[in-house]
Amino acid sequence: PASFHRLVHLVEIDFRCNCVPIRLGSKSNMCPRRLQIKPRSFSGLTYLKSLYLDGNQLLEIPQGLPPSLQLLSLEANNIFSIRKENLTELANIEILYLGQNCYYRNPCYVSYSIEKDAFLNLTKLKVLSLKDNNVTTVPTVLPSTLTELYLYNNMIAEIQEDDFNNLNQLQILDLSGNCPRCYNAPFPCTPCKNNSPLQIPVNAFDALTELKVLRLHSNSLQHVPPRWFKNINNLQELDLSQNFLAKEIGDAKFLHFLPNLIQLDLSFNFELQVYRASMNLSQAFSSLKSLKILRIRGYVFKELKSFNLSPLHNLQNLEVLDLGTNFIKIANLSMFKQFKRLKVIDLSVNKISPSGDSSEVGFCSNARTSVESYEPQVLEQLYYFRYDKYARSCRFKNKEASFTSVNESCYKYGQTLDLSKNSIFFIKSSDF
Repeated sequence: PASFHRLVHLVEIDFRCNCVPIRLGSKSNMCPRRLQIKPRSFSGLTYLKSLYLDGNQLLEIPQGLPPSLQLLSLEANNIFSIRKENLTELANIEILYLGQNCYYRNPCYVSYSIEKDAFLNLTKLKVLSLKDNNVTTVPTVLPSTLTELYLYNNMIAEIQEDDFNNLNQLQILDLSGNCPRCYNAPFPCTPCKNNSPLQIPVNAFDALTELKVLRLHSNSLQHVPPRWFKNINNLQELDLSQNFLAKEIGDAKFLHFLPNLIQLDLSFNFELQVYRASMNLSQAFSSLKSLKILRIRGYVFKELKSFNLSPLHNLQNLEVLDLGTNFIKIANLSMFKQFKRLKVIDLSVNKISPSGDSSEVGFCSNARTSVESYEPQVLEQLYYFRYDKYARSCRFKNKEASFTSVNESCYKYGQTLDLSKNSIFFIKSSDF
């Protein structure tokens, strides 16, 4: 308590990364003795609203916290057990980060446990993160005040029908990385038994009428039931990347239930050892009248034809079309003239090269070029792209900047066509 004797009006304390867990921290500056926090060290700070204690090898949630606290961040520690009694002082907490306490880079070697109803009395809680913790089930009886719930990169194999029943204010739900697709994963990756997908009952999301963001990245999904979306008509962002949905993209009846969707990611759903002749988009894509951003990287096909994109022609709000990393060899660029409102067309990291025959229109490529000709470092990009792309590090209190394939300074000037990392060595006027 004496440490803050003359600082009673503190509103925020950032005490992150003073003793980072050994496998997470710098090898040249390892911390052999975990941070010690004496009881009631923060109790006199009656104005304190935010407390960041990430990366300190703490074994439990500190006790004697002031009732004024609204944000508590305890990521990347050694807290393996969440008990109701440890949370009794957090009556006014709104944001609680408990992630990265038990995973491959910060192993705990015990079962991560959450006491039944542990979070029930946190009646003002809005944001709860339990990511990267080897959690095996959705915690029971979560506060109905939650607007954001992060359960990604855990070991949940099945969602129960009533797991989200009382979360009618939830706006963001992230279940990614449970039953992961492990092909080419650049980190230790354990799929579910028999490579099964994450089991989600068709009515699991019925209560989530306010949901705006749903992330189901790397859940080994092979099918997307339309029934999931019956009650979530307000959904604006859907991430279905890194699954097994190449065939589903050609059917995709679920898209009819998403009239307000703004961003859709279907990247890296390619079938293993399959190199398709072209891309097959369902006509259901034409129902996405609000869509602004569509990403379909890693579908893996040879030729991009105009009729492949016909379901997108009448999408008046579409601004970004990302078809990078698809091993495309042949593409007629004139097809994009039909997309008047597109701001960004991303064809980067393909195998497109200029035609040697002046009678040809657009770009083509040597037919002998194949998927196998890619160098290993390019193939590694088929994983999308990091273990935790929303991670916070010792440098940032908030999440790090997300991946963007095109430099923002480019498309501020007008329409942008990205052909970087292809096989282009000359350009003809007829190509454009």
